[in-house]
Amino acid sequence: MKKFYTLYIARNEAGDSIADTAKLLGLTKGNYWNRENGITDFKLKEAFKLAEHYGLSVDELFQEAPKIRREVG
Repeated sequence: MKKFYTLYIARNEAGDSIADTAKLLGLTKGNYWNRENGITDFKLKEAFKLAEHYGLSVDELFQEAPKIRREVG
């Protein structure tokens, strides 16, 4: 399991809870937690939305080299 520590830190420094961030992405708390903890891959649009929200580039926010899967459809 690979936790995205930079994302975790950015989220906490912004005062965002898991529920807040899940709502931003239209996910359940459990689905967001799975992504932040590297169990489930982030979708590309989710990664960009988080980067914009936290004022970082995708590369900065996901320094840990996440697997980001392409959304089909």
